Amino acid sequence: MTPMNTTARLRLLTLAALFAACGGETTGAPTQDPDLFTVKKDDLPITVRENAELQALRETIVRSEVEGQTTIIFIVPEGTQVKQGEKLVELDVSELVEKRANQGISVGKAEAALVQARKELEILQKQLTTNLNTAASNLRIAELDLEKLLGRKSDGGEGTNGDMIARLLSLVNPPAAEPAAVATGKGAEIPPIPAHIAATQVDPRSYAGLVERVYELLAIEGDRDAAAARDMGEIGNKILAQADAIRVAMSELKVKEDTYGYSRRLAERQFITRTQLDSDQLSFQSQMSKVSLAWNDLDLLINYTLAKDRIKLTQDRDNAALELERVKGANGAAEIKSTSDLESKRLEFELAKERLDALDRQIKSAVVYAPTPGTVVYARIDRNRGGGEAVREGVQVRQRQELIILPDTTTMRCLIKVQEAQVDKVMRGQVAVVTVEAFQGEQFTGRVTNVAPVADSNSGWMTSDRKVYTTIVDLDSDNPDGRLRSRMAANVTIMVDVVKDTLPVPLQAVYRDRSVNYVWKMVPTGPVAMPVKCGRQNSERVEILEGVAAGDVLRLKAPTGVPTPKFEQPVAPQAAPTKADDGPRTDGQAAAAAGGGQRANRMGMGTRKKFAEMTPEELQQAKERLDGMPAMIDGFRDRMEEAKVKELEDAIAAVRRALDDNDLAAAQTQQDKISAAIRNMMGGRSSGGGAGGGGRPNGGN
Repeated sequence: MTPMNTTARLRLLTLAALFAACGGETTGAPTQDPDLFTVKKDDLPITVRENAELQALRETIVRSEVEGQTTIIFIVPEGTQVKQGEKLVELDVSELVEKRANQGISVGKAEAALVQARKELEILQKQLTTNLNTAASNLRIAELDLEKLLGRKSDGGEGTNGDMIARLLSLVNPPAAEPAAVATGKGAEIPPIPAHIAATQVDPRSYAGLVERVYELLAIEGDRDAAAARDMGEIGNKILAQADAIRVAMSELKVKEDTYGYSRRLAERQFITRTQLDSDQLSFQSQMSKVSLAWNDLDLLINYTLAKDRIKLTQDRDNAALELERVKGANGAAEIKSTSDLESKRLEFELAKERLDALDRQIKSAVVYAPTPGTVVYARIDRNRGGGEAVREGVQVRQRQELIILPDTTTMRCLIKVQEAQVDKVMRGQVAVVTVEAFQGEQFTGRVTNVAPVADSNSGWMTSDRKVYTTIVDLDSDNPDGRLRSRMAANVTIMVDVVKDTLPVPLQAVYRDRSVNYVWKMVPTGPVAMPVKCGRQNSERVEILEGVAAGDVLRLKAPTGVPTPKFEQPVAPQAAPTKADDGPRTDGQAAAAAGGGQRANRMGMGTRKKFAEMTPEELQQAKERLDGMPAMIDGFRDRMEEAKVKELEDAIAAVRRALDDNDLAAAQTQQDKISAAIRNMMGGRSSGGGAGGGGRPNGGN
């Protein structure tokens, strides 16, 4: 160890003097009887003394990085000085090697499936493009067919739909009819055509409605003017062709009519035979039938043939548009499905690859090398659960379990467990003296550097152990020669305070009758039980505030043959009754309720405020009060069956769990149960204390 500086040396001497004052030697004038103690004014050092374990301030913990449980097949001997990179541990990973081989096959399959999915997506995308182009082309063809039927927008040339409609109008609205009889060249008149023959001639004006029908066929979205302005399509061409056929037929009818009239005149004069006249009449009537058929063909063309073509081509165009949209939707769905399948295959491959990489890492981690230089210290199996067996070859270890500790013993610290009753005295910065079992007679100084804010998770009042709080004390001096080693047993005494100029007496001199402390004071007539008021105490002595004076002689053992005294107990305040307690009570019930209410209030359970009405700060305070309840429950053990005490402990544990889960209703139910049980208990504890009754005097810390 390095030499102490002046300040550390003075601190050590001061502590040694203080601890010597409470080191078990009695204070006061020497007496002949070792069972007597003479009270004397003195200082009372308040200390906390606990067993400890030395640890390196900085240490490297080597853990198993292999999943599950594995067996140690090699470990470097404990105490070996190793350099960085030297082999420390080897774990059995034969099963992982086999898993790695199988996983490699799985990775190969997943990679092949991924490549296939990519190719299938490429093929599908080409097929979808083909489908889309075909559908778009079909729509364009349908649009062109409809445009061919109706005519396209005019580019300024001749032959518009308007021109066709004008010619149709002139056809169905002919000029005024000619005279019934026509004069010949010699001044003679051609007789009119007989009425039964003339009645069969076609009147063009009866077909005037076809013009409106043509407008309807050509109209696009109801716009007639725009339709008339378009260049003629198939509709215009077919109508004009049929109109021309009608004009030709009507012209030929005129010729036939004139010929027939002239033949009749010649026949009347017997210049031609009857047969020639009948022939001309038949030719005339035949031509009238052709004219009628031509007009009927025009009517059928406009009202049926062209209307049907318009409907069909319009439907073809609409269907082609719908088919294009369907193809787009189907393409999108197919591409999404194929892309999703590709992504799934990619994730499967990556997952398989990650598992393979993880197995590689674990197999590589089976051989553990020293990350830093140091002395090998075996870790303890389940040391946090109280286990003390060290790791060794053949032992199974789990993932993240400690295997080896490489401490840097240049600077050391002590790890102690402070009891719950003492933890409120210990604070950071307090001076401590450390003694190590391996070096008897030597003392080392240190300071408290950390006090755990919560109790260790492995300790608790539900077990036989008291709650303890992990506290760290750093040693002031270095340890360059490595004399102090990690895990050495030590004892730490923390200087909490010093009560100046008081009356300290040994703990065994103070007895207790329930809530009253007393001593056996020697008077001329013999020992007398004298009630006293106690103050602060350490592990050996307690401060007396009232009841004795300097020079008094006290007995350290209770006198034989003298009955145990019974003192009048302080009157506890009576708690206000709850609704469930309304009604008359006996005196015994009232006293029991008063005692129970007092205890319930001390235990933090007697409050009338419900958990649901508490603020978060009050709830936290309630949880902290629960931590102190185990000591309170000890006061009921002498008046209750063990099963009842266990039931009360279980209920308190249920309250804490409910508060941790924020289930205030369940916590309130358990609290009411505890309060009712406490109110039904009898007040007061049986007499005892000191050497005879066990337990500490009631008083200060």
